[in-house]
Amino acid sequence: MLTISKPLSSGQAQSYHKLEFTSETQNYYKQGDAVRGEWQGQLAARFGVSGEVSPLEFSRLAEGKNPTTDEQMVRHRAAMEYKNADGTTTKSVEHRAGWDATFSAPKSVSLTALVGGDDRVREAHRAAVTTALDELERYTQARIGGNHPAENTGKFIAAKFEHDTARPVDGYAAPQLHTHAVIFNVTERADGTTRAVQPQGLFDSQNFATAVYQSELTYRLTRLGYEIEPGRSGAPEIKGYSQEYLDASSPRSRQIKEQLEKTGHSGPEAAQIAAHSTRDRKQTLTAEEVLSAHREMAASFGDQPQQVITAARVRANEEQAERTTSAKEAVTFARDKIFEREAVADERMILRDALRRGMGETTYRDIRVEFNQRREIGDFSFVGGTKHSSGRSFTTPETIAAERANIRYVLDGRNAVEPIMSAESAREHASTKTFLSETQRRVIEQVLNSADRIHGLQGLAGSGKTSGLQSIREGAESAGYKVEGFAPTSKAAGQLREAGIEATTLQSFLARGQNHSSTEPPTRHLYMLDESSLASTKQMRSLLGRLGPNDRVLVIGDTRQHQGVDAGRPFQQMQEAGMQTSKLDKIMRQKDAELLKAVQHLANGETVKGIAMLAEQGRVTEIPNGHDRIAAIARDYAANPKNTIIVSPDNRSRQEINEAVRTELRKGGRLAEDGQVFRILTHRSDMTGADRTWAARYNAGDVLQYTAGSKAEGIERGSFSTVQSVDARANTLTVSLEGGSTVTYDPRRLRGVNVFREVEREFATGERVQFTAPNKDLGVANRDLGTVVSLEDGQVTLQMDGKSARPVTFDTAEFRQFDHGYAVTSHSSQGLTAGRVLAHMDTDSSRGLINDRLAYVAISRASDDARIYTNNAETLGERLASDIAKTAAVEFPKLISAGQAQESFGISGSRAVAPEVELEGFSLGI
Repeated sequence: MLTISKPLSSGQAQSYHKLEFTSETQNYYKQGDAVRGEWQGQLAARFGVSGEVSPLEFSRLAEGKNPTTDEQMVRHRAAMEYKNADGTTTKSVEHRAGWDATFSAPKSVSLTALVGGDDRVREAHRAAVTTALDELERYTQARIGGNHPAENTGKFIAAKFEHDTARPVDGYAAPQLHTHAVIFNVTERADGTTRAVQPQGLFDSQNFATAVYQSELTYRLTRLGYEIEPGRSGAPEIKGYSQEYLDASSPRSRQIKEQLEKTGHSGPEAAQIAAHSTRDRKQTLTAEEVLSAHREMAASFGDQPQQVITAARVRANEEQAERTTSAKEAVTFARDKIFEREAVADERMILRDALRRGMGETTYRDIRVEFNQRREIGDFSFVGGTKHSSGRSFTTPETIAAERANIRYVLDGRNAVEPIMSAESAREHASTKTFLSETQRRVIEQVLNSADRIHGLQGLAGSGKTSGLQSIREGAESAGYKVEGFAPTSKAAGQLREAGIEATTLQSFLARGQNHSSTEPPTRHLYMLDESSLASTKQMRSLLGRLGPNDRVLVIGDTRQHQGVDAGRPFQQMQEAGMQTSKLDKIMRQKDAELLKAVQHLANGETVKGIAMLAEQGRVTEIPNGHDRIAAIARDYAANPKNTIIVSPDNRSRQEINEAVRTELRKGGRLAEDGQVFRILTHRSDMTGADRTWAARYNAGDVLQYTAGSKAEGIERGSFSTVQSVDARANTLTVSLEGGSTVTYDPRRLRGVNVFREVEREFATGERVQFTAPNKDLGVANRDLGTVVSLEDGQVTLQMDGKSARPVTFDTAEFRQFDHGYAVTSHSSQGLTAGRVLAHMDTDSSRGLINDRLAYVAISRASDDARIYTNNAETLGERLASDIAKTAAVEFPKLISAGQAQESFGISGSRAVAPEVELEGFSLGI
């Protein structure tokens, strides 16, 4: 894999060159001289350097100078200290010499090349590094300065140093083949001038370059006869090594992992800090000591390297089986996988996933050629990129067509239907609801008097949406409309039913088939789609395409809350394109006036202000250590559990918090001593539809549920099976069915398969439980919460939360989709209300987890109090201010008015004219 360091100062780079990069103690398998290094990159020839890296050349580049002429190419800045007005001292950053990009071979590859002595494997590593660096160089950018975007140059110069051992741990230097590539802080613009590097392009390309390296390495290894299998971390490993031997040969990794667990930190930056803080003091080991230790270790595990090499040589001499995965199939897989969940993708993501699918079966060159050919024939459409993006972005013709179709439905429906009520009747109907606010009454009037077939309702969290929808339903029904509601989640559909609206999930409605029969008398429908921000572009197109001539739809949601998993942001996009939208913008949920002010800021996108206000109110607690922070959250919850929920950004931290809370509750005697362990199912949300067609993405022990079934395979609809084995080469799964029989099939032949992992959880009387799937027989929705009131013979009885609190009993052997319910993820919390919210926000987490949507959704759940626990209160607001909106292929100017829509989109009278022509002006970038 590839890791890229923080920027090295000039002093650090030159020190590392002397003491680390060229040290004899880094290469025990190649003795007799220091490591010389090797140049790579387009600028190497430009600067007149080649072959070995000399200390003088390295030193000059570290100072931003030409390696041959000593001319200053990048302005050198010495570190200086400044006194600030408040008396504090600021130290400026010394000149950035460059970045250490380290390519590390999988442990099994290191053992085979070094301990086993197969130099061909070492050559494969070198070739893979060279290829990956060439591709990384494509995305080099020049820093222009100011607010100007970086310029893509595609040129750098790098010095490579190959090492074969890790830093010693307790006197043992483990075999570890890796290459340091120091990428210097200089690039060349199109006009021939030199500039400093904008490193974002390198970091954006890190996962892509890792995929290129692993793909090239794997392809070469399979040609040498080695069998490859996914390792514990997902990286490709040579088959034939026991996990115990791999672990024993990785003491440095174990040391860093233990340090991370000790400090309670996570993430790549924390790992770098842990690596530096756990370094043993320099130890002088002779080559014989190191190699002898490696031989002894190998002997204690049965000389696995020699066995693996012998088997590979025999296999290489036999006729190779035909390769089953072509570049075409790999690119198609990547296309299906990525564009299922995003409308626009960086080309590096597409190539990365294609490389993973074709690992060992096809080359990077073939993948790139196939992608370029598919682009030329229109399978991929170029859509440019953002101002500061470092790579090209693409979408698909199907995505563009779906987004255009949704907008066409909106524009065609403008002034196309008779209002449900006249303005006077709508006003009179709304005024009878004296308990409603002025804002709610205004929205009711607007919806009932709208002449648009498709009308929007933008409602902030806690603004009284349910009461408003109930009144709209009553008005529509009195005017002869049949009102029906949908939502992307069963939880949201249940909330519509609480408003007296007949409701089901959007997926269920779309699965019904056509909704209108030519033999039935025409019925006027008002469809209400709630939580529209969670609906995908594809779902929205299917819904709008089913509207009959007498139908209309109210599209309800909040563009500031979480968006759906699948591709698109249709609710936001339709508003931007001119959909008439009523606004519920008066928040009523928060009873505490100060908390309400903070939530209003978060709702308006003023995240930094909102978090600062919560901090001023004493609602932000900083605890740097992760374990201590989670323990504090658990104590806070246990001290006052009534009507309290904990919101955490991801499932891993949610589970850790749940366990910590259970520990605290047991201490206080709040949980009974009758705990029982059940084997529950947790959904593998990492698998897309494309992933489910690829056998290698499954693991032995995975539990599968078939929503459609298969007569050919003897699999009943709704049944479960367990994966027994995976044949990645043949792309087949062998599963055991509920009746005890086994079947082997190609997963590409089946649709509607849910994939779960089986885990053990203990539950006791008094336990809070959350359902993780809907169950019609029990009448529960996904994410419904309840409390265990009895456990008996595998039967669990819960007292459900909510207005219609009722007992629910189920057999844990038949229904296993439930979990502890103290902490919920931010996505799961959407739609919930609690008196008190405890929010866990670790700023070291990724932008995908820590962002403005998390802040808004989590804090707005609380009616009385909300508290944030974080590792860094100072940077929390800025970290949460990140926007992670779903991508769209068709962009519209925001806040467009109705008049602008008519003028821009050619609406004449009541209908949009020539949609194919009018939509050509949209910003597609193609």
